[in-house]
Amino acid sequence: MRSSGTIVALFDDGQSRFGPLGDLRASFEQRLGVLTCIERTKLVLGRVDALLPPEYLAAVVTERQAGGQVLVGRLPAGAQEVILINGALDCLEDAADLSSGETILSSNGRVAMGRWPLSMAQSFIDRLATNDRHPPKTPIRAMAHGQIIAEPWGLLERLAQSIPADITLLSRSGEMTDRVAVGVQRFGNHPLLMDPTARVFPGAIIDTTEGPVLLAHGATVSPGAVVCGPVAVLENSSVMVRAHIKARTVIGPECKVGGEVGSTVFQGCSNKAHEGHLADALVGEWVNLGAGTCNSNLMNTYGEVTTRLDASGSIERTNRVFYGCIIADHAKCAILVAINTGSTIGTGAMIAVARPATFVDRFAWLTSERAQFYRFDRFETALAAVMARRGKVPGEAYTARLRALHEAHANRGIRG
Repeated sequence: MRSSGTIVALFDDGQSRFGPLGDLRASFEQRLGVLTCIERTKLVLGRVDALLPPEYLAAVVTERQAGGQVLVGRLPAGAQEVILINGALDCLEDAADLSSGETILSSNGRVAMGRWPLSMAQSFIDRLATNDRHPPKTPIRAMAHGQIIAEPWGLLERLAQSIPADITLLSRSGEMTDRVAVGVQRFGNHPLLMDPTARVFPGAIIDTTEGPVLLAHGATVSPGAVVCGPVAVLENSSVMVRAHIKARTVIGPECKVGGEVGSTVFQGCSNKAHEGHLADALVGEWVNLGAGTCNSNLMNTYGEVTTRLDASGSIERTNRVFYGCIIADHAKCAILVAINTGSTIGTGAMIAVARPATFVDRFAWLTSERAQFYRFDRFETALAAVMARRGKVPGEAYTARLRALHEAHANRGIRG
């Protein structure tokens, strides 16, 4: 795959819609399965040399890559050839036999990946900003593996395939072994892969009947918890006492998760530490769900769930009977909040009402007394306090992006 002068670049073509989950991260930073496209590409190809985000995220992505060797927003001038990969692609098996000058397209004509001369790659990237995304005139073949995730419900639909595939990739390092501790009940034929620093306490139950379970560096499964694969618990995350973690769940780095959770992806740094049901859901970073907060992932009619991804968007069909919610970064729910089927909760929203509307806009402040807009100075104070608990400080570009989002939504009516 690799040759002299060949670099690897990931691009966001702007066609995948993640609703408010896209406010602060490009497609290649979304956890599409266990891994983001950046993480997956490093495992498969051994490198990522350039990231090409939308312009509105360029500063934030650059800040996140500070100190690294990855270029943001441009391709290295000295490269001879570029392997371009769509950041919303959830599998890289097709990269194994990608020939020089070749293009791989999805079924609806999106470029999944290509291996082109630098000038051709640069021309394609330049056209992304003009919505002219036609691939160059190269040999074309259809994508054989994986999927370009177009919407949140497409991501949920793929978890049964993407989680085991990503766990297989992560196991190739040999650092994780199939083991279990004394006093832990373990059954099923799929592996339980544990980093040497991961811990499963006595009284926990690990069920690998339907798929593997991965416990990464510093991950903890507490006494009385039940974990049913396929599941991945990533770095320094905790499955709380008596939690029930059901199949197709990814708990991102530095999360605390309790209660009943299934078919859900936590991006990272979020807490659902208490009792309550959460299923068929996508959760961003720095989210906190209070005790007893639950979501519905199935309508009483057993009908198809519809949803709205943005205040200005229309109601959309998900083609799913099971679809719970999106909870974007820095959203907070008080105790005993009931989240309706098909809900979208925007970035920075604070919900302290028992049953919010199915669409809650960015920076909404909802209490039993009133629905108003979250003042940015108060939001920023809470942001700093929450991140400090994990030893982190919001960067200047990150704060500026949040402020710009706040200003863009300040004049909209609050929906709650």
